[in-house]
Amino acid sequence: MTNEENIMRQLIRQLTIQKIAYGLLAMLIAAGLKYGYSQASSEDLNWMLGPVASLVEIFTCVEFMKEAGIGYISSAKQVAIVPACAGINFLIAAFCMTALTLIYSLRRKVFLPLCIPAALAAAYGATLCANSLRIILSIDLYHADIYTALITPERIHRIAGIATYFICLCLLYLAVRKVTTLHVFSGNPSPKDHGGRLNNILLTCLTPLAWYLSIALVLPAFNSAYRKNPSHFAEHSGFVLAVSILLFILMFIGIICYKSLQPNRKPEKTYETAHSDRRR
Repeated sequence: MTNEENIMRQLIRQLTIQKIAYGLLAMLIAAGLKYGYSQASSEDLNWMLGPVASLVEIFTCVEFMKEAGIGYISSAKQVAIVPACAGINFLIAAFCMTALTLIYSLRRKVFLPLCIPAALAAAYGATLCANSLRIILSIDLYHADIYTALITPERIHRIAGIATYFICLCLLYLAVRKVTTLHVFSGNPSPKDHGGRLNNILLTCLTPLAWYLSIALVLPAFNSAYRKNPSHFAEHSGFVLAVSILLFILMFIGIICYKSLQPNRKPEKTYETAHSDRRR
């Protein structure tokens, strides 16, 4: 049996009817969030806009006032936190990525019902951090003396938003992967490096990239967003691909360098291996 066949068998073995059901439930919740966001007003999104405005106030000392039907506005800095700044698409991607990773990696089924609530909490926290950081950067960059006819505030704002969301999604995924390696989560250690060390690093980097591109490009294209302003969508797509792929390459190289600096550790014995050793 080839190594690829062993990998496929191990992947299929980890999937159960119960896990598939929880995965479908997570996707159903994501679809509900997307539909609710499409119908929501600024008042409906106050659960996201309010905490973001509070965090930005704490770290910038910029005061925001709530305006009914609009969101939160700072007259001093000419900044508005409106429904478009809620980052619900990022929340959906973060939730789906986290939930499916936890559900698939879990080996102690007693914790399976906790995966979706934990994923919702993690995605909400990551979205608050990403939105707050993006707005803080926007406030500083908007008044920076760096602009020309080519380097416009709108383009810098777009690049900062893409980089912030993608980096936060990557950090969230790395944190989730770390959690899935804990003994209390996964039970008996499983064989590692099924497809080789480099393949595992590539998969770690590709997962957040795939989820980010799905919300930044695939979902808008599926909703025919490009028909409203084709040139604007083409420019946006070019920035998304260029910035996210550049960050993907940097993350891939960074993880390889980090792994190469780690001391080699002897592989841990599984329960079955240790038990057989004692019998000998």
